[in-house]
Amino acid sequence: MRADYVIAGAGCAGLSLAVQIALQARRRGRSCPRVVLIEPRARHARDRTWCYWRFVDHPFAAAVSHRWTRWRVADADRSLVRGSARHPYEHIPADGFYDMSLQTLAGFPEIELRRGCRVEAIRERPGEVEVVTDAGSVRAALVFDSRPAAAPAPTSEEVDLLQHFVGWEVEAPSPVFDPETPTLMDFAVDQARGIHFMYVLPFTPTRALVETTYISPEILPDAVYEDDLRSYLRARHGLAEPVVRWRERGAIAMTSRPAPLRAGPRVIHLGLRGGLAKGSTGYAFQAIQKYSAGLAHELLERPGVPPPVPAPRPAAAVAMDRVLLSHLQRSPGRGPPLFVDLFERLPPDLLCRFLSDHAGPLDYPRVMLATPMAEMTAAVLRSRALWLRAAS
Repeated sequence: MRADYVIAGAGCAGLSLAVQIALQARRRGRSCPRVVLIEPRARHARDRTWCYWRFVDHPFAAAVSHRWTRWRVADADRSLVRGSARHPYEHIPADGFYDMSLQTLAGFPEIELRRGCRVEAIRERPGEVEVVTDAGSVRAALVFDSRPAAAPAPTSEEVDLLQHFVGWEVEAPSPVFDPETPTLMDFAVDQARGIHFMYVLPFTPTRALVETTYISPEILPDAVYEDDLRSYLRARHGLAEPVVRWRERGAIAMTSRPAPLRAGPRVIHLGLRGGLAKGSTGYAFQAIQKYSAGLAHELLERPGVPPPVPAPRPAAAVAMDRVLLSHLQRSPGRGPPLFVDLFERLPPDLLCRFLSDHAGPLDYPRVMLATPMAEMTAAVLRSRALWLRAAS
């Protein structure tokens, strides 16, 4: 069959682009392009959580289930509460996002979602692309690929860490959580296996999502995460036998590697494959929304023409991430105080801008001043040398 566009992968990035194409076409009074989304899952269910400090308007505001205007970070010596009314911290559960996306797309017969269907090959040809699936082929003018990329070969010139985590949504028999204050990073836990913190999103006084998170090169055995969660819930919240309502797990690449923006003139990468996750934190949801809106605009302005693909993130933010990641890789034991220092020493709105890739040119020097200057300067020089070597 023939389509205008094929989107490989109907997760956050793929669905966001499809929704933007549909809604922008409607606003312009134009016919919606023919779009086929190919998704290997047979159904969309709650499988993850997205959180962010709000900077970008997007079509999924109604899917926000909770927002907080203050938050807590801690290490072995400090416990800090900071906040911002201008940039609240928002939470979107995956099922809310999926339901809203699919309900929106159901109003556009030109957009087809093929679930339980796997992409086997993408073949670019003159003037079109053929997408081969286990249920047949689709030809399109352009393909947008959001599938997970294969892990690259290790190299001494790049930083390759993982942010890996397991989370439980737990129910307590009595009030034990402060629903007004999520804990974004609690480093007052064992650091023997890498940079380690606990993350708590309190939804009510008796219900919260609690995650154990590591920043290290390798995923750990399941038993380690389970023991972390049980020990923390017992020690910090007095829950000896927590009732677990839902579980999640994940691993996000924290890498200094530049992501390839496209596989060819007519095959464009989306989402994490396209470099839209912030390397030093893993936040990606708002970057995906901004990128999807801009890309949909280009597709409707010049239908079928390979669009320009802008850099997914600001160059200054990428450079700063390389510095931070280099520091974390070389000195993991100094990671916890570094993160807490940033929350302690920076104004909350500036910190939100930095962690969300919305920092301005005057913000970065202030971030540097909140960090160990000598070591970070050395990391800057190493980063610059690596960049020059890669560019030559």
